[in-house]
Amino acid sequence: MHCNNCGQEITTNVKFCDGCGSPVAPAQGNQAATHAAPVAKDDRDNKAVFILSYILFFLPLISCPESKVGRFHANQGLVLLIASVAGHIVLSIFNSIILAISWRLWAITSLLSWAWIIAIGALAIIGMINANKGEQKPLPIIGGITILK
Repeated sequence: MHCNNCGQEITTNVKFCDGCGSPVAPAQGNQAATHAAPVAKDDRDNKAVFILSYILFFLPLISCPESKVGRFHANQGLVLLIASVAGHIVLSIFNSIILAISWRLWAITSLLSWAWIIAIGALAIIGMINANKGEQKPLPIIGGITILK
């Protein structure tokens, strides 16, 4: 029998694959044991591209344009980029207004800017972790937006 996730040969009566650690579903009849959710081989081969799509959203569109998983992660990366730029524009305007009132409020503007940077970084890390696991989970808050189909 072979693992449907990583392709490594597995022995009978095991619950997890020795190669990738994925759970192995019990064999039905004379069929080989399979994983609960097999991942396409092309998607496993492009895992690094999917992870990097949260930094360079267009990378999966160039390297694996037919992959639905690649398009999903490219969409999530593009939405993250647009949210980041839009947030920075809004924060710049807000910071300008606050600093026009008094320069002594610079701590508030600095705190808001750092909070936004940390939030965008956290969303990027969440997306990268999901891509590494082979999951297609949308990002929290902004993940439901679809730009690339």
